[in-house]
Amino acid sequence: MTLLNKIATLGPQGTFSEVATKSYLKKHSIDLEIVYYSTLKKALLAIGSDVRMGMLPIENLSEGYVNLVLDHLIDADLYIGAELLLPIQFSLVSQAKHISDIETVFVQFVAKGQCAEYLDALHEVKFVSTESNSQSLHSMGDLAKAAAVVPRHLLDTRNFASVVENINDYRNNQTRFLLFSAEQIEDYNGCSGDYKTSLIVLDDDDQPGYLEGILAKFTKRQINLTSIVSRPTRQQFGKYHFFIDLDGHQQDANVAAALIEIQQAYKVRVLGSYLRAT
Repeated sequence: MTLLNKIATLGPQGTFSEVATKSYLKKHSIDLEIVYYSTLKKALLAIGSDVRMGMLPIENLSEGYVNLVLDHLIDADLYIGAELLLPIQFSLVSQAKHISDIETVFVQFVAKGQCAEYLDALHEVKFVSTESNSQSLHSMGDLAKAAAVVPRHLLDTRNFASVVENINDYRNNQTRFLLFSAEQIEDYNGCSGDYKTSLIVLDDDDQPGYLEGILAKFTKRQINLTSIVSRPTRQQFGKYHFFIDLDGHQQDANVAAALIEIQQAYKVRVLGSYLRAT
């Protein structure tokens, strides 16, 4: 298949990233081959060279932003075309009839952080870290005294002697996914209230009032900022790039005016305007 018929996501099959990707493709009736990558870095690097676009996680409700993705966007020539919110629910599954019989738990490192309270309450249990939730399930196999932490959507793949659902620390846990592309995706229905815009302000020449000067341009035009995240430039301490999400579309008069004024004094790259996920 050609480059235009492929979309990257984090593999292997069974990940939340796969669920998010399939949900996006189904909702928009898009026929693309899903290509699974073993790491976020590999998936990001494939966009524009091996695949047309990629659906990848950017933020979790409890864990915060995925810094690896933010850092990649600083130098990569990528755009954001859509966002998707996915409920995150984990379950503990085992072939042991009683939870108290479990001696080993296979769990992906991110999942362990999101289910810390429940897992910490398990006594005298050995935790084995895995690279993916699918690997956790595979590693558990049919071991009589082992368990695995898996996403809820994997419960139907096998029969288990014991299942404890919703073990994540936050009952309303969600992950926000973004659709990345090497080309801008134009999709504007004229209703700015439905849109968000993401941009990066690059720290080329730090100065007193640097961030305040940027924020003031939005404030005086009554533009609401929904997120501000800083990432170190890795050149010296105290220097940061800023990722900003705001309400509205870059074609809105007030947003466009603010961006023009900011770009006169700062190095700014607009990542894209896209429909707000609900």
